[in-house]
Amino acid sequence: MKKVLIMGANPETVSLILKAKEMGLYTIVTDYDPNAYAKQYADKAENINAVDVEALVELGRREQVDGVLVGVAESLLPAYCEVCKRLNLPCYSTADKFKFMVRKDYFKEKCREYGVPTINEYDIKDIDDNSFPLIVKPVDSCSSKGIRICHNKEELERGIDYALKFSRSGNYLMEEYMQGEEVISYYVMQDGNPVFAGMCDRFTYKEKDDLVQLPTSYIFPSRFIDSYLQHTDEAVKRMIKGLGLDNGSIFFQCFVDSKGIVRIYEPGYRLNGAQEHLIISRVSGIDAKELYINYALKGRVSELDLSSLANPKPRQISCKLSPLVRTGRIEKLEGLEEISGLPQVVSVNPSYREGDTVTGEGTLKQIISRFFIVSENKEELIETIKSIYRLLRVEDEAGENMLIGLFDPDIIDKLY
Repeated sequence: MKKVLIMGANPETVSLILKAKEMGLYTIVTDYDPNAYAKQYADKAENINAVDVEALVELGRREQVDGVLVGVAESLLPAYCEVCKRLNLPCYSTADKFKFMVRKDYFKEKCREYGVPTINEYDIKDIDDNSFPLIVKPVDSCSSKGIRICHNKEELERGIDYALKFSRSGNYLMEEYMQGEEVISYYVMQDGNPVFAGMCDRFTYKEKDDLVQLPTSYIFPSRFIDSYLQHTDEAVKRMIKGLGLDNGSIFFQCFVDSKGIVRIYEPGYRLNGAQEHLIISRVSGIDAKELYINYALKGRVSELDLSSLANPKPRQISCKLSPLVRTGRIEKLEGLEEISGLPQVVSVNPSYREGDTVTGEGTLKQIISRFFIVSENKEELIETIKSIYRLLRVEDEAGENMLIGLFDPDIIDKLY
């Protein structure tokens, strides 16, 4: 039985572990946290920090692993490259290419170079009262960490200080605060050929005025897909080719401006932590998890022509539902098993167990679970979402409901 070493064990890595086991592989997962959520799903778990290259290389040699995989954390990508190099195993990219994906400022420079529509930025010396509201973020963080919305210069000063706390490089970015529709586009790359795989609309909820909006639902296919194909897709493909991103997958977070043009502001050159690959794989047959596993073992993402499988405008309507909860300790979490039995639900991916504490207000840590739904029509989808809400119960120590900002499924009937 072949073995794979998987770096990182957050909840979003569970689907990768399960896919590897489904493919007949022995899974070894490493994380500094002995109680890291995904460890319980692996064949073997090690308490090794996923950036400790020396310890990981030693483990890989001792276990004679056949491939190395990185989960969904951008911070692990440099270590992943070095571990692959030291073990002489396939790595789907290189450290110099990853740097353009993990640094928001570097990435936006490349967007401008290749003519990819992106979001306007500000320089601190050009800020005046007409610049607000604006958004401040660390250039090298993810999962909505370190981000603040600022409405005046006092808030801006605090926002900069806050962003710098989450920046490894000590740098921040100021952008126009976009309040339009949000979308995410997805590509897979095969031997230098980028393939547009899908696009969804992202619906959000904002708990407090200075916090960023957090996702509550993603609907496939996007209402803006035709505009994206007209104004953005070709430039994005040129950029992917120009940067030499030959294999793997990449997703782009975007806003739709007042003219209907989709503007990209952030990439993810890795497996998507939001896990929309579970929907794309169901409607097209392109499974990003399988692509990464294949590359780790064989140095090639697939023997099939991925462009022939792509189905970015499927007949089905799908949803990734991401209910949010208040921060605090979870005393009761019920309904997940019943929800997994609903006919249109293709996967249930919880982030917490009873007894866990939710921290990180204003970040993706407030997502209690992700529910993936593929339906034949919008009526089925609406009913499935309502059924999930009826079954899901999350309570704190006082017996109070912790769920907040639930997505309104009637929006689907109005917009799709």
